[in-house]
Amino acid sequence: MDTWMKASLQDPDKKYGLIVIDPPWENKSVKRSKRYNSLSPLEIKQLPIPALAAPDCLVITWVTNRQKHLRFVKEELYPHWSVRSVAEWHWVKITQAGEFVFPIDSVHKKPYEILVVGRLVTSSPSREFEAASRPIPEHKIIVSVPCSLHSHKPPLSEVLKEFVKPDVERLELFARNLQPGWTSWGNEVLKFQHMDYLIPPETGK
Repeated sequence: MDTWMKASLQDPDKKYGLIVIDPPWENKSVKRSKRYNSLSPLEIKQLPIPALAAPDCLVITWVTNRQKHLRFVKEELYPHWSVRSVAEWHWVKITQAGEFVFPIDSVHKKPYEILVVGRLVTSSPSREFEAASRPIPEHKIIVSVPCSLHSHKPPLSEVLKEFVKPDVERLELFARNLQPGWTSWGNEVLKFQHMDYLIPPETGK
């Protein structure tokens, strides 16, 4: 996967100061529905994050509410990439009436997903990073009404802009739509921009 990813990103010398990852986690529901191909933890570990990341890169990984996946990211995946976990944020999903989409104490489905925020460990932080970075809150809650499309995540540009430099290179792995100012990588980067998802403008009467 390392060589294939570098080749598909076209510019192996380009380094990113912000990397957001939405891994296609293995789970029984996806396996049954065959919505997309999932990756095993071993395959996810093979992502060449250290080769793609600039010094002090901010790395953010979306995690389902399965504790097994959360432990894997914090205790195994990030250390393997030389990334230090610094925060755990939550995306809370609500209805238009302001209620949780699922009961908070539901056994099977939770009304939230987790973002594990980390920093690439470098021997000495760059001066630009020290001057421009702001402390990252250990906990942060992002609240929104989720899209009806499966696995559609909210854009993070506005949420993250105070923690990264304006001119930093941004990369989203396993992206499902394009965003201004980002490099989007994956095999479904245009999925949610397909014409079938667009509502035609109303015609005048």
